[in-house]
Amino acid sequence: MRIETFARLLDTHGADPVCWPPASAAAARALLASSEEARALHRRALALASALDESLPGPDAETLARMRARLARAVAAAPLPEPPRAAPGGWLRPCAGWLRPLWPAGCGALVTLALCLLWLNLAPAPTAQPWLGAPPLLAMLELPE
Repeated sequence: MRIETFARLLDTHGADPVCWPPASAAAARALLASSEEARALHRRALALASALDESLPGPDAETLARMRARLARAVAAAPLPEPPRAAPGGWLRPCAGWLRPLWPAGCGALVTLALCLLWLNLAPAPTAQPWLGAPPLLAMLELPE
């Protein structure tokens, strides 16, 4: 990891390594252990975070208690959720949703199959060819003696 990337990581996610994305946390920790410039940037980010934490007012206990009571009343007054019902079609509904884009191609294949079956049933039966029987075919074969 380069120092510019580490500085951007500190600006984006803060100085706490727990808040860093797992994909870049290992590289950031390695850079932090090996680079004095990275440690200076980390100290500066820690100082900024602590200054911001000190500048914010603490939560008022009375306001916090009122918020908790109001939330508890809202949760108690909320209706219970309906139990899930079996959807009509059961397991077929998710399959139908997945197969919906294939519907036009499936209809085309079904029509093609129906036309082939119709053609095979309505076509005249082939006539017997005299030269296609077993004796003429055996006569054409050259058998070793």
